[in-house]
Amino acid sequence: MKTFQAQVIARRYTLAAALLFGTQGIVALLGAADLIIPDLPSPIPYEYGRSIHLGLAVLWPLIGTMGMVYYFVSEDLDREIFSLRLARWQFWLVLTSSLSIYASLSFRLGRGREYLEGLPWSYAGIALALALFSYNLIRTLVKHKQRITPAAMIMSAGTILLLLFLIPNILTITNPIADEATKFWVVHAWEEMAFELTTAGFLASYLKNTGLAGKKDIEKWLYLEAALTVAAGLFGTGHHYYWIGFPAYWLIVGFTFSFFQLIPVALLVLMVHKGLKKRPKLGNRQKLTLALILSSLFYHVTGASLLGFIITVPWINLYMHGTYITSGHAHLALFGSLGFLVLGGAYYILSRGTQPDHKTYRRGILAVLALNGGLLMMSTALLIAGFLQAYRARYLGMDFMEVNLKLNLYLIARAAGGLLFTSGDLLLVWQILKAWRNSRPAASDS
Repeated sequence: MKTFQAQVIARRYTLAAALLFGTQGIVALLGAADLIIPDLPSPIPYEYGRSIHLGLAVLWPLIGTMGMVYYFVSEDLDREIFSLRLARWQFWLVLTSSLSIYASLSFRLGRGREYLEGLPWSYAGIALALALFSYNLIRTLVKHKQRITPAAMIMSAGTILLLLFLIPNILTITNPIADEATKFWVVHAWEEMAFELTTAGFLASYLKNTGLAGKKDIEKWLYLEAALTVAAGLFGTGHHYYWIGFPAYWLIVGFTFSFFQLIPVALLVLMVHKGLKKRPKLGNRQKLTLALILSSLFYHVTGASLLGFIITVPWINLYMHGTYITSGHAHLALFGSLGFLVLGGAYYILSRGTQPDHKTYRRGILAVLALNGGLLMMSTALLIAGFLQAYRARYLGMDFMEVNLKLNLYLIARAAGGLLFTSGDLLLVWQILKAWRNSRPAASDS
């Protein structure tokens, strides 16, 4: 199989994403321990550690997605991207800008804006990287317009949306309502819309190459995915708006459009199920990638779509918004709609040209099981804690601090789940590193 230089460059992105994912697991585990033991000695205060964790949660998938898009656009078009030099510059720019956020927060330098607490110039650097990314993809599509495919178009559209939603967040917006609204364009719309479009190409390529779905079925799903994801992501964000000062009808708008998010993922599940019934012969590399994809589909249906839809029902949202239920949903949604797919794409790209032996494959599956077990334990503990929090504080009217003191058992369970998750995290990253090392000659020869 021919390898393009863009695909060799894509390996840098996915390797960096895997390493940052490993770092995030450690940071999150330390934060969970600090929440249980407030006086735990730490060079970085809890609030800044939490900011680093939230920043990692968004930026390692972004870096991994960039590599995946370059890899699968060049594969889909069967052509090289417009500028390899821009792709290399973009990598160092986005990596440096991302690391600068973590460095500044480690030195207690930030702007106090939840989820986007780094300094504005760091996000300006990421926006510039996304601008280079978008320009490179647009010029590639224009140059090879006779070969444009649905997957290439949808991935490029997702990239442009990542840029457009980030730009307002570089600015200092004095109106608190406008500031909160633009924040949710990254916190929610990135994950529920832009990232879903950028990872669609990976899913399409994997399903086609493994014979799990035919080309026509994949293209129909891609068009539907694009239409419904844009509508649902854009207007589904509205369930946040009421709580920051928007009119009440945004609760209904957000609730209604959140329902549409169920449709494309349900069709994808049916397509994969139909393909698996054919019992295609898959190698260990394809099976390990499939395990990560199936993990994503499970949480996408349950945690992102169904749970997300339930908690956007206005009379439920009234009690649940801002509790630990939101945190439990966020963990499930992140790994459902994005995290496991980026990990699957990273492994798929970095293991190209290799086939893990049975022992290596079993270790990879063990890592996936630990990730799933830890995520379920963490999220279940957070959901129970959130339900008790909502019932006692918002229904019974108990004092907020009194309620929180009664939740420590569930926070300990959350930390235990985090320990299991981090174990799987580090084991999977180790397997990805081994695959990268073993596949380096194949990538270099091309």
